[in-house]
Amino acid sequence: MVIKENNYNKLLQQTKKDLELWTKMLFSLLGRIAAIKMSILPKFLYLFQTIPVKLEKTFFDNLNKMTAKFIWQDKKPRIKMKLLQDMKSRGGFGLPNGIIL
Repeated sequence: MVIKENNYNKLLQQTKKDLELWTKMLFSLLGRIAAIKMSILPKFLYLFQTIPVKLEKTFFDNLNKMTAKFIWQDKKPRIKMKLLQDMKSRGGFGLPNGIIL
């Protein structure tokens, strides 16, 4: 599908490049989560709203792998993803669960 390739796959590739660039910067765990919330998530939400196309599970799996790799910087995860995605009011870190649609 041309729409998907020109929009979603292109954004996925751009996101991968951005995350690789940001990996070189010294962010705290909360800083990395904030970078995802402020920079990556809005781009995908915009596409989801303007171009509603059915996407395969592999698309979201790839996105999740990229964000997890960025958050943990190729190290062993110290906190369960469920806790990262839980609300701050319940003791979580507030990582948007919308990435895992």
